Amino acid sequence: MKTSSIIKTSLVALVASSAFLASQLYAAETTDNTVKTENVAAKGDRYHGHKGGMHKMLRMLDLTDSQRADVKAVLNKYQGNRPERPTKEQRAAHRADMLALITTAGFDEAKATEMAQAKQQQHMQKMLNHLKMQNEIYQLLTPEQQQMFQDNFQQGKGHKPRR
Repeated sequence: MKTSSIIKTSLVALVASSAFLASQLYAAETTDNTVKTENVAAKGDRYHGHKGGMHKMLRMLDLTDSQRADVKAVLNKYQGNRPERPTKEQRAAHRADMLALITTAGFDEAKATEMAQAKQQQHMQKMLNHLKMQNEIYQLLTPEQQQMFQDNFQQGKGHKPRR
């Protein structure tokens, strides 16, 4: 008789502890999902891009309507100068070249250097265009706005957060 009551008591304790652990686990998952949602909202959504960097900096400067129009014109000008994205076939060919480079018995350092330099050149050109665009936008600002821009830049305001 005592054995069955011990088993019953143990079983009740086991069920109660598993219910308690399940509720703690569920609470932890809910907290994690909330944090993830907040981070996604801070970065911007997938389709509309991140609205940090220059966008955030310009919002802090309280631009006039004519300045906004001029900034939009500069943005459109540089958007038209962007190089076209590689096609699906070009990306597949690049991946095949990289795979061939990785899987060959002897490493072709000249080919690897050529690929790295081509990628570095693309990155450098993209960065130069971006800096030129930002310079043109900066020149549209009043001296007070330029000073405010410099102060905010020094403090890291408008900087895109690391992922």
